[in-house]
Amino acid sequence: MSPSRLPLMETSDNNATSSPASAPDNSRRRSGRVVRAPQKFSPDPHPSQNDQATSKRKRGTDRDEEDVENESPGEDEDEELSDLDDEEDEVEDDPASRSRRSKQSKQKSRPKKPAAKRAKVNGNAPANAVSASHAPAVKLPNRPKKNVRVTIAHPDGDGLYADVFGSGDSSDDVAAHWFQRYQEDDVKAFTEVINCVLLAAGCEQQLTEDDIRDPDNSANRLSELEDAYQQTNISDYPLISRAKSSKNFRELLIGFFESLISVLHQTDVLYSDEDLLDNIQRWVGIMSSSSLRPFRHTATTVGLAILSSLIDVTKQLDERITKSNQALQAESNRRGKNKNLIENTKKALDAATRNREFIDGKVKEFFNIIFIHRYRDIDPKIRAECVEALGTWICTLPTVYMSPEYLRYLGWLLSDVSVSTRLEVLRQLARVLKRDAEKLAHFIDRFRPRLVEMATKDSDISVRVAAIGVVDILRGSGMLEPEEIDSISKLLFDSEIRIRKAVVGFYSALIQEVIDDKVDDIGGGDALDEVFGDEEDEDYDSPRKNWINIKALAENLAVYDAQLDEEQDEIRHGLDVAADVVNANAPDSRIALATQVLYEKIPEVNNWQILAGYLLFDHSTSAKSRSSSKTNSIEAALKKAVAPEPREEAILLEVLAAAVKESLLPSAEHDKHKRRAGRLDLDAQDDAGMKLAALIPRLLNKFGSDPAMAAIVLRLEHFLDLEVFQQLRQNSATYDKLLDEITTQFNRHVDQRLLNEATAAFIHARQYEELEELTENKLALLWDNSLNSLRGIDKICELSARGNLDQETLTELSQTLMKISKLASISDCVDVLETPGTSGDSDQPAIKILTGIVHRGLLTESNDELDDPEDEVVGFAIKACQFYFMWKVKKLRNIIESNEEIPDSEVDQLVILRKDFVTNLIQTFSSRGFNDDLRLFAVGVACDLCGLFVFLRPITQDPQAPQYRKLSPLLEEMPSALITQEIIPIFDAAERAYAKRAKKQLNDPTDDEDPLDDELPPEDDEDEELTEQERFAAELKAEKILCELTGKLVLAILAKTIDHSGPDAGKLRKRLNRNKTKLGNNYRDVVAYLDEEHLRELRGGKKKPAVKAKGKEAAKKPMLSAELVIEDDDDENPRLDDPFEEVEPEEGTVEDLRRRELLEDPIEDEEEERPAAVEPMEDDEVIGD
Repeated sequence: MSPSRLPLMETSDNNATSSPASAPDNSRRRSGRVVRAPQKFSPDPHPSQNDQATSKRKRGTDRDEEDVENESPGEDEDEELSDLDDEEDEVEDDPASRSRRSKQSKQKSRPKKPAAKRAKVNGNAPANAVSASHAPAVKLPNRPKKNVRVTIAHPDGDGLYADVFGSGDSSDDVAAHWFQRYQEDDVKAFTEVINCVLLAAGCEQQLTEDDIRDPDNSANRLSELEDAYQQTNISDYPLISRAKSSKNFRELLIGFFESLISVLHQTDVLYSDEDLLDNIQRWVGIMSSSSLRPFRHTATTVGLAILSSLIDVTKQLDERITKSNQALQAESNRRGKNKNLIENTKKALDAATRNREFIDGKVKEFFNIIFIHRYRDIDPKIRAECVEALGTWICTLPTVYMSPEYLRYLGWLLSDVSVSTRLEVLRQLARVLKRDAEKLAHFIDRFRPRLVEMATKDSDISVRVAAIGVVDILRGSGMLEPEEIDSISKLLFDSEIRIRKAVVGFYSALIQEVIDDKVDDIGGGDALDEVFGDEEDEDYDSPRKNWINIKALAENLAVYDAQLDEEQDEIRHGLDVAADVVNANAPDSRIALATQVLYEKIPEVNNWQILAGYLLFDHSTSAKSRSSSKTNSIEAALKKAVAPEPREEAILLEVLAAAVKESLLPSAEHDKHKRRAGRLDLDAQDDAGMKLAALIPRLLNKFGSDPAMAAIVLRLEHFLDLEVFQQLRQNSATYDKLLDEITTQFNRHVDQRLLNEATAAFIHARQYEELEELTENKLALLWDNSLNSLRGIDKICELSARGNLDQETLTELSQTLMKISKLASISDCVDVLETPGTSGDSDQPAIKILTGIVHRGLLTESNDELDDPEDEVVGFAIKACQFYFMWKVKKLRNIIESNEEIPDSEVDQLVILRKDFVTNLIQTFSSRGFNDDLRLFAVGVACDLCGLFVFLRPITQDPQAPQYRKLSPLLEEMPSALITQEIIPIFDAAERAYAKRAKKQLNDPTDDEDPLDDELPPEDDEDEELTEQERFAAELKAEKILCELTGKLVLAILAKTIDHSGPDAGKLRKRLNRNKTKLGNNYRDVVAYLDEEHLRELRGGKKKPAVKAKGKEAAKKPMLSAELVIEDDDDENPRLDDPFEEVEPEEGTVEDLRRRELLEDPIEDEEEERPAAVEPMEDDEVIGD
């Protein structure tokens, strides 16, 4: 027989077991608490046992795990916990039986098991161990790799197990039927109970009545069952099985044992037959310390259920004792005493008291045997069950368990490494604190900082949400410090929507407290109700009672926004960089993120017309009144109290924009399956849209002088449903007035954010035919103003020569060109830019002026003061010319599709214009020594421009269309000498810059390639001064630059406009492929388009065997299964069928003309879709650690 083992706290495998050969005999001892006969039970240990048990867990120089992580309350509590643990391990044992089993252990050998790492046991290493390396090793069996079986939850047959899980009877009925069998044959019935626990653990081996009658051999018998269980290679057991048959398994198992204890209590067998509970304690206790996780987990669940039921019995006995005392006292105080009643009451009281003492002893034994060891188990599910049980005990019997002795376990486990355990602790704390938060001041003071830390910084979103709920309970009890309230309130601006939704209740409660204070300062709620009434009217322009709410919200948001500005400058910088990396607009502001959740919680945000009325009201007017009546004084006090500060107005404008978006636009992606609270029906939306269109000009009239605030107001136009104005012609005057205001703002300001919003508003308007003419009239005025400004500067100097303008004139020119580039992106600008000027000093078409300005990019001599403004001017000119050629290509397509004739003069002009533009671009990037923004932009535009005309190649070669052969010069390739002299060096610099940032090793050049130039751009040497976040942002930007440049070059190669002919043909393609596998997944996927087989698969709609990944995160994410890959590719293929789709924009929509980086779309889309597919895999590991 194998020796009994120490109860293990932690193992690294669910099938782990101890090995007798791993240590000398005197280094192991058997735990007396689980192998004693009931008659021999003694709570006091033998003094000699401490000396002999060398593997006993002690607190020496190293502290216990929970004390190290969680800082136990004090030395006195540490000693108390140590005493509890020591008493549990030092229970009386029979020396003779220990000696007998020790001899048997030497004779019997276990089946062969491979060596494994040492398992972690309860407490610290043996006291006599020199180091952890000398501790006895526990051998672990091989984890089954194939043919894994899952145990059946409901096997066929009779018995208690089938009654509990298969009969369909209630737990009370099953327990009652078992009790009847117990009265007939107690040993047989008890054997059923233990066998039920074994079957629940997935063990099909059974105990016999003889095993039950031999309690001294219980540990050895269970060791044999463990050995047999290991041979079955079962890796799953009912408690953790996801099979449908195991759905309610845990509830049924717990329910039966709770009913069992209840029946024994009601029949008094619990007290008359003490051996029954002792035997249950013995067998369940041994299994709860098993190294096999199925045994340990199941026995722990059973033990905790029994303990919970015993505590419930304790509560009943306490109530019985209380009632008996009250009855006895009442009867004793009566004049005519009933002596028989008093005597019977005393007997009942004595019996209840004895039973209470008995149950109290058993509860402590179960607590020490089960909870003390298992709350630190390596399996997080077991730890979570212990926490759940402890929370139940505290709520059931708070007089005993709501004390530091027990609450400390919840506090310590707040720092558990497992998400599920931390989450369970927070759930139980929420239960406890909702009932008796005021009674737990000491516990709250000690662990409140940890709770706030979990709410703000925990790595798991669910834990943070639960922690916020617990902290909200503390706020309601007034137990939070001001700085803790601030740190939680700032979570309203968190980027995670679940966090914002969790904290919005906390935040709105704080706002309500501020509102109440303001109302009291003004004169009280009754006085305000008397002055302003119920406010059901729709007069939003006059002062209202709920303006106090808006003022309180604005003040609070402004305070926290200012604090975040001071604390998180680097984070905002990171967001700006992120926006630049993906070439997108800036992300939603923190105020917009907060408004998304405030919209559903605060009525003044939900009804944005109240907010608009508050913003439009002139708060600067005098609040003095001619009359000193109470009504006027209260109204004056209100006006004074609600007057906003300038910063608050800016914040409320952002709130207004976000609230309008939530109200008028479809629900956000994360709520697409839910009906958003406060959403309007179609008719109400149309009415609200009309009111918004009338409000925007008024808001612009008030806030239009500030470009930042005007940009926010212009954003409101994007949310209008313009079909309302298209269908109702009488409303066109309203929209005409709105367009006038937008036009005024475009002319008035040069702020790029405002111009972006105005441009988006014009593009939005042009999508509707009825409004297109109206919009074109406004655009014509803007074109006239911008071109007149351009020609005015062109008259005073030669714009194609660099360095002949001062700083002020350069700034004016830059602003003019920025507006021209924005206008060119809205609608067809070919006719406007080709129209000659009317002045003699500037009579050439505007497009010629623009292409001439591109020549200013030729850098001959550096000027630190003017280089940046000059490059900005050239950049805007290049962008305007790029849009011109895109619109021109669209026009050519329409002419060719209509089979119309193209005048020779028009073709000649276009050829010359294209050649001049390409030449100026080449001079721009060729004259620069390192990769600045303008150089990279010029290279990309040159590649794009050559690719734009690729569609003409089959047309010019078509013998049936000879009239179009004259377009052949538009297909001219870029000079072949550029490849080695300019293109490859530019690519080299971008490649090495990213490799240095990402610390990637590049392949050496081949013999026929030029050696590497060790020179790097000067900014690459400043890495040491950057923070970690700035370094990461710089790495992302370097990767974006490399992939964007590579994408342009790949498209040009595929279009055969570069690297196709001449002595260096194919050299660029080879250079791009040199480090294909060294520079990450993004680069690899871009270069993959040079592979003809890859292109053939895309055109043919075949599914790719590999998964693309996005950026640095790809290496950290597990690969998707083949099925998921196929589903992803089905979505991607329609966009990737044509590799030239990027250079041939779709007709009709300006958005397709603006967003031309279609090669990157599949990567970005997969980045958004992958986490949803990968997340469920995190919980797949249910057995191993």
